[in-house]
Amino acid sequence: MSAATTLLVAALVAQGPPDSTGAMLYRAWCAACHGHDGRGDAARQTHLSVRPANLAECKSSTAETDDAWIGIVRDGGAAYGLSLDMPAFRDGASPEQLRAVVRYIRSLCGERGWPPGELNFPRPVLAEKAYPENEAVLALRGREQEYIYERRLRRRAQLEASARTVVDSLSRPFDGVTAALKYNVWYSGERRALASLGVEATPPLGRQDLWELEPFIAFGANPLPALFLQGEVLGAWEATQGVTGFSYSLGAGREVGRFVPMLEVGGTVRRVGKSTVSLVPQMRVQLSRLGHVAGSLGVELPAVGPAPRHPRLTAFLLWDYGDAGLLRGW
Repeated sequence: MSAATTLLVAALVAQGPPDSTGAMLYRAWCAACHGHDGRGDAARQTHLSVRPANLAECKSSTAETDDAWIGIVRDGGAAYGLSLDMPAFRDGASPEQLRAVVRYIRSLCGERGWPPGELNFPRPVLAEKAYPENEAVLALRGREQEYIYERRLRRRAQLEASARTVVDSLSRPFDGVTAALKYNVWYSGERRALASLGVEATPPLGRQDLWELEPFIAFGANPLPALFLQGEVLGAWEATQGVTGFSYSLGAGREVGRFVPMLEVGGTVRRVGKSTVSLVPQMRVQLSRLGHVAGSLGVELPAVGPAPRHPRLTAFLLWDYGDAGLLRGW
């Protein structure tokens, strides 16, 4: 940042009360490219190689954490594989100024009811996330493969479609398809927790013989700075058989740089037949600098259930397409 810009920022901050600092810094640092309303329609945009981000778009500004926004403002677009036109303000901005301008940027959404990105905890293997997302996922669990597409609908809802295949000795590799609807019914930024309700529907296709409905509740919490929890309870109803049981999962993890070690416990309780319990230690890895592409590798260890009980490899590859294109952010 030039000496003239530094002097301008100091003058603007000195003129206003503390709660207006973020707006003043935004006008000095950001408005020339992103516009005074944050929509990226400033006159200088024709001279930029990439159109500036629309900071007033709620689905973009709310989905990330304060720390992620601060990192981009502090270190610039190049540090995250984004446009070189986004400068780094590292040498001319204090931590307080960075937080002030990010608070103002996130306020440009102007709509209430969007869960904050601080509640978007890393995806586990077993539990459905409570946070609504835009993701494409390829998941592996032993010989089973699942292809998942998730689409966020406005503030709190999400549609999901998935297809499953199985590589085994049988001649029918197509296992079936499932559609799901999820809605975030409650969140609290202060308590750092959220909960969502949803239902999955599986028609009689592939190896699935009957219609199956599975209502569920998913929840997440961040009770300690270094620990997050995610869990799910899912019921099962089949045509002609009614309620057949339920399944559950609860996982805990912590972020360590680009790595997120997690441990989940999950099981099934059946109306007829034996129940099962498994432990799934896993490691999630952020692959792209932006964080929108990630992978996970783990192993499912059966602890209770009918024999034979063999460990199963678990893995997934995830692309958060709402953040950026697949080839950006590296």
